Amino acid sequence: MVDPIVWLVLLPLGWATLAFVRGPGRGAWTAIAGLVLQVWLAFQLAREIGDGVTVSHAVGGWGAPLGIDLAVDGLSAAMLLLAQCVALPLAIYAKNYFKADDPAGTWFWPLAGFLVAGLNALFVSADLFNIYVTLELVGLAAVALVAAGGGAPQVAAALRYLFATLCGSGAYLLGVALIYGTYGTVSIATLLPLVTMEAPRLVWVAGILMVAGLMLKTALFPFHFWLPPAHGGAPAPVSALLSALVVKASFYLILRLWLGPLHALLPTFAWGMALLGAAAIFWGSWQAISAVKLGA
Repeated sequence: MVDPIVWLVLLPLGWATLAFVRGPGRGAWTAIAGLVLQVWLAFQLAREIGDGVTVSHAVGGWGAPLGIDLAVDGLSAAMLLLAQCVALPLAIYAKNYFKADDPAGTWFWPLAGFLVAGLNALFVSADLFNIYVTLELVGLAAVALVAAGGGAPQVAAALRYLFATLCGSGAYLLGVALIYGTYGTVSIATLLPLVTMEAPRLVWVAGILMVAGLMLKTALFPFHFWLPPAHGGAPAPVSALLSALVVKASFYLILRLWLGPLHALLPTFAWGMALLGAAAIFWGSWQAISAVKLGA
């Protein structure tokens, strides 16, 4: 029997590796065929998810705490389906967008495959440390796609993006280490009943670090400084991948933390996010008004 959870991770790795072996600029049709299969797998998986149902898979037959568990609920199934449905038309567009002599398209297909594989693995990860690993895979693939053009603006934007994503991942990993030191586990299901409003201060510090790191990777105000250069300097298909999938994956993780192990801390964090959202509206409005006045 085909397990959609496993194949949604393995299939993009397979066509990305095949595209890399075939050489620069090749692999478009392989990627499109693979993404068609991934859309079908995501639909099949979404059909298995009912109200309150979670589908899980123990990697290698060894589940937590000794092994690695993969799990899909309604939220992650929706994100998986969204990712495949966005990536497929993007791949079709990219095939016609990149010309034979375009340096930005030289390694687009293997990098895009590794990016999609990292995203799918992120959506099905069931523990905090595996989420960190997949975050790094997604971040490094995204940075490489931004820098693929080889021009000075692209490389500068990619370096700024790399610095931001590494800082965000480092803050998240430090939070994971503090939670593991407190509870001795990183399993989301195990942590769910353990974290309460009476949690130790280290857990609150861990929550702040993890959410702040993910906010930086999502480019939420005031951590948005890296986003305009990265999107402006990247080719259109890469910019679409960043906007539609990569930054949304980090925001998905904020929701996953709030609905999962950090649910007891949600009221405090929700007020902080609300204040930052209001500040972003005022800041963006002021910048827009100032720009009109300067151009007059």
